[in-house]
Amino acid sequence: MTTDRDKDVMVYRFDPKKKFFLASLHLENKPGALGNLANLLGIRGINILEGFFGGMTYNERATVSFFLESSNPQMDERWLKDFLESSVYVSDVEVKAGVEGFLTDSINFPITWNNGDRAVLMRVEGLRVMLDAVKLADPKTGEADIYQQGLSYGKAAWHNLMDIHHPKTREGLVEMLKIYSATGWCRAELSELNVPRLQARVKMTDAFESSGLSTGKAECYFTGGHLAGAFSAYFGADVRALETKCTSKGDSHCEFEISS
Repeated sequence: MTTDRDKDVMVYRFDPKKKFFLASLHLENKPGALGNLANLLGIRGINILEGFFGGMTYNERATVSFFLESSNPQMDERWLKDFLESSVYVSDVEVKAGVEGFLTDSINFPITWNNGDRAVLMRVEGLRVMLDAVKLADPKTGEADIYQQGLSYGKAAWHNLMDIHHPKTREGLVEMLKIYSATGWCRAELSELNVPRLQARVKMTDAFESSGLSTGKAECYFTGGHLAGAFSAYFGADVRALETKCTSKGDSHCEFEISS
């Protein structure tokens, strides 16, 4: 049984009643380095609230950033920077404090996937407003236009993935489809696959595009297009995706039939 674990991306914190900081540094890619840093902070009663470390796989040094808090009223950015630099594993430390209780991660830029591809974050509400604007601009073709945008995006993205690795087994494709959950789109489950006939069926739960909607009809046009593009790249031939179930229609999940 899989337990849901939220994948928070640190963007900002707001709490005018607490003293907290943002720290960003380079940490040597050696066994025990991260534990040493955590112990160093713990000794001084400094609490790590949330953060990330990246680049461990490919680089000698990793970028480590985190929001932290302390009850020590004497602590400031200069003291914290010097303290972090006392670790033999740490270099290039930057520390900043909040303004009026608001602190934004403005140090770490750009955002990238762990393979180095640049990415951007958007709230689902903002993306939905953009998609709705396309529908309103042309009620006759808006939904088809959104599908086509998703198709183009999915095909380009998955052609790139296929250049890196083309799954040889059903299990390999199942693992690759989990990119949808890793990037926050949905949880994708491959129900059926027939490669010679260019057919597949994909079940999606918690799909962002239909989340919270109850329009009585299928709403995952962009996601469906993207899925069609993904399988077009996988099959090596153009296919389409038809949404046969959608939570916006009252179904328990969204489901797509892939075919040529």
